[in-house]
Order: sequence, then C-alpha cells, then structure tokens
Amino acid sequence: MLVNKRISPRALSPEEKENRKAGVYDSFANYLVFCPKCSHPIKTNMYIQSAESYIEKLNAQRKPCHVCGECEWTLGYPMGSKTGFVKF
Repeated sequence: MLVNKRISPRALSPEEKENRKAGVYDSFANYLVFCPKCSHPIKTNMYIQSAESYIEKLNAQRKPCHVCGECEWTLGYPMGSKTGFVKF
C-alpha cells in the first residue's frame, strides 16, 4: 500500500468528533487512517464511511502498525487541514 510519507496526520478535534456523532461531516473531505501512538498513516484519501469501515476492520483483526506494533487505529486529517485537501 502506498502512502504519502510527507503527510503528518492529526486526530479529529473533539468538535469534529461530536459533529460526526451528530451526522455532520464534510462529504468532500479526504480522511486518513493512522496509528495514534506513532502517527503512521496506513491509508489516505478516503471518504468518511470508507475510513470508518477500514478502522473497524483493522481493529477487529488486531492489525498492528508496522512502525510501532500498536493495534489501535484512528480517523484524522493531514496536519493543518480541516478538509483533508493539502498540497505536498
């Protein structure tokens, strides 16, 4: 799987998480899935439902991060972005 190594991920803010729980999200945004311990992105440029489904699958399979070995994945954006669209 190819991932842009120049991406530094950030977790969704508490406000963004609350909005998501309420069904509010940017349908045009590009989300990413990453390890919250070491910030390694495993997959980028995903729509919200695809990213959430992928996280569920990785966590259910206890898929470890190949950088730090943790088995926890989370949803986020590239650092400095609220839409996932950034120029590298």
